[in-house]
Amino acid sequence: MSMDEEMLDGKTLLVVDDEPDLREIVASELEFMGARVFQAENVAVAKKVLSEQKIDLIVSDIRMPGGTGIDLLDFVKSKNVDIPPVILITGFADITVSDAFNKGAEALMNKPFKLDDLVKTVARFTKSGDGRFQDPDLKGSKLLEIHMGKSYQACIDANECSIGRGGITVRWNTGGKRIEQGEPLDLRLVFTDLELKGIVVCRWAKQLDQSHYAEIGLEFVNISGNSLVFFMNQWKDKNLVPFISTTDSIP
Repeated sequence: MSMDEEMLDGKTLLVVDDEPDLREIVASELEFMGARVFQAENVAVAKKVLSEQKIDLIVSDIRMPGGTGIDLLDFVKSKNVDIPPVILITGFADITVSDAFNKGAEALMNKPFKLDDLVKTVARFTKSGDGRFQDPDLKGSKLLEIHMGKSYQACIDANECSIGRGGITVRWNTGGKRIEQGEPLDLRLVFTDLELKGIVVCRWAKQLDQSHYAEIGLEFVNISGNSLVFFMNQWKDKNLVPFISTTDSIP
């Protein structure tokens, strides 16, 4: 039995897609990996399943008749921001990556996608608690060192950074440094009163103007020690919807 299969054993999942063939392919793969899988062809059926079953994670297409995967995401996060996690799948430009994470999706996958990648993502987000943020096998391709020049709270107050349930967004002068989406990075984020370290993946990078200022959304994938404790204490019991929030999303 593989590591991913062990992780899905005993998990109950919901796959939502109006395309029966794709829905069945995804459900069959997840069942093969040990999960119990319910299927729904639309948002209404998905809500019925959620009312009757304890679901550990949802995999949902976005574009469907009678309601979108984004509608389902909003419904789920209005009930409980943590459980079940929601993975969105799209074949269109229905939503930006930053908006999907800001709305609370734990992942956004584009069609066509590899089933192995989906299984690994499902396995990660069905782990409990801080297990989601500890992937010792993933290494940063290069060092990303950011000095904010002020305290953590001062950066929050100035909308220069914001934190979600799964990562942090930073707005700073990159000095022309290019950050690629999907790139794993060895992060050293330095405030005057705090230093956060860990392996992150860049989920989006936005150039803000003609200068070198940019906003980047960083998902924590391997963080431990004091950095993990600080990170989890920032959102624990605070009912934060965003998985990674944009800097303008928190008043």
